[in-house]
Amino acid sequence: MAHGFTNIFGLIIPTLMKDWNLQPAQVGLLGSWGMFGMIFGSLAFGPLADSIGKKHSILIGTAIYVIFTTACGFVHSFNAFAICRFIAGFALAGIFPLAVAFTSEYSPKPIRSRLTVWVTSGMAVGTVIAALAGMALIGPYGWRAMFYVSAIMILLLLGQAYLPESIAYLKKKGQNQQIGRILERIDPTFKATEADDYQLEAKDSGKGTVANLFKGGYAKNTVLFWIIMMCSYIFIYGVLMWLPKLMTMKGFSIKGSLFFTMTWNLGFILGIPLFGYLSDKIGGRNTTRFGWVVLAILVSLIGFMNNAIVLTILLFFTGAFQHGVSGAMGSYLAQSYPTSFRATGTTWGYGLGRIGGTAGPIIGGFLVAQKMHVGYNLMCFASLLIIAAILVSFTTDFFKKPEFSAAPQRNS
Repeated sequence: MAHGFTNIFGLIIPTLMKDWNLQPAQVGLLGSWGMFGMIFGSLAFGPLADSIGKKHSILIGTAIYVIFTTACGFVHSFNAFAICRFIAGFALAGIFPLAVAFTSEYSPKPIRSRLTVWVTSGMAVGTVIAALAGMALIGPYGWRAMFYVSAIMILLLLGQAYLPESIAYLKKKGQNQQIGRILERIDPTFKATEADDYQLEAKDSGKGTVANLFKGGYAKNTVLFWIIMMCSYIFIYGVLMWLPKLMTMKGFSIKGSLFFTMTWNLGFILGIPLFGYLSDKIGGRNTTRFGWVVLAILVSLIGFMNNAIVLTILLFFTGAFQHGVSGAMGSYLAQSYPTSFRATGTTWGYGLGRIGGTAGPIIGGFLVAQKMHVGYNLMCFASLLIIAAILVSFTTDFFKKPEFSAAPQRNS
């Protein structure tokens, strides 16, 4: 969903610029308004989830996101569009990292990274659907149709209503009977009793406060994660938002540029399982370091390729590494904190990273306005990935630390 939010906007840029007579700098500002909302949303939803539970926070965020994303199709002014994107971004920022933290909590440790990375594939699926919808709708019906059809996402609430609540949250609230019912759903052979008490194996000292991110050996990782996520989001939102426009600058049609955007996002088919497997086998640090470096090389090559077939193949592998390393980074971030403040650690990591994300669309707009060669444009963004690869080398990988297992233990 996070990338779908960016890609819906990226897909409509050529027609929106023409319809509203916008300059690249104005488009970059519109893109950044969504990122500003994401910053505040990330900072708010982490503590909220630790207070009222991940499930209810996800439900609230989804409802707000769908309402204001759909509203973008009904506005007729620059300011109203920016406000809707800000509020939608605010809500979306809470949903995605909470989904990552939620999955990490409920996944068996041997395949936890794999499952957590797989959850992030929803972003890629959403962007592929958005690209297909764009090719079908924008030409005959205009850019507003992209936002009208997004209303169908309200159906997500039906599925989310059946999610169990976070076991760590239920434990904190003393709801042992509810934990027992959830465990019976997970394992039909398990039979809970009223006398049961449940303990988490995890190193679980502290509440869901930001201060805990800088205690007990977490400070170094916290600071490095925030900078790495900033570099990542400048790249993601700078490149993906402007990719359709960059492809038209290379001489391709709007439909062709939408096809290339879809090809990039189809790369998740390879990237998600590959990076999920690598994360479980060699750990988050080694996986992300490898991914950042290869992605930097691939994205740099895109701008200098004009053959449609070669470009399609290159974009597929670039998308594979972008989605794969982004998912691996999210998994690595979530697993670096204990369950008591995992939601806060994860959402703040994404939130502070999105401070960088606000700069991505603006930087992209500036480079387009300067008529910089597409190849050099993309190389500027690729340099940020090299910085991320260097910084991640200095983090501590808690991948095989036993105290980070969150499996509930029964004390009767």
